[in-house]
Amino acid sequence: MIGMRERLARAIPFLIVLAVGVWLWHVADGFVSARPGYAGPGLWPKAVLILLLLAALVGAVQSFARAPEEGLGALIEQASRAVGREGELEADLQLEFGDPATRQPLWAWAGIALMLGYVAVIPWIGFTIATFFLMFGIILAGGYPRPGVAAAIAAGGAFAFFFIFQRIAYVSLPMGAGPFKDLTIALMAVIGVR
Repeated sequence: MIGMRERLARAIPFLIVLAVGVWLWHVADGFVSARPGYAGPGLWPKAVLILLLLAALVGAVQSFARAPEEGLGALIEQASRAVGREGELEADLQLEFGDPATRQPLWAWAGIALMLGYVAVIPWIGFTIATFFLMFGIILAGGYPRPGVAAAIAAGGAFAFFFIFQRIAYVSLPMGAGPFKDLTIALMAVIGVR
């Protein structure tokens, strides 16, 4: 009986999320679409709710399936076994997270600068080109050694985002100015958006 209570106590947060998710689904069902036959305002909330409900369901099932002994007792047992092996644990942590002496915080600052630059230039060069440069810069800042492949990945990713926002989500994106606007209009024609 104690084991079942522990399992239920672990599952309660997931069950609460499930209940809230079902209620939000009911709320999203009440959204009225202005244009019948098109994706309505409830589409994206429901897409997110599907992921939320699945995650909560998996969490609840795992909470019930996991034996009660696997909680804090297992953690204490592992910690007591580790006493005297601090050197091995430190080596494991360095393998997993990197040696603090070799970390390069400049790359993190480069990523932040890329994001700020993205926000600053998107009105002038448009969503697609700005997204290409953002993805390309992040890939290179992450240490990827082949710029040609990085450019191809960034181009594919930028076009995929453009396609999803324009053709599936019907989101109006910044087109840019001058030749960048012409390029955006040409891309819209390629994917059939007027």
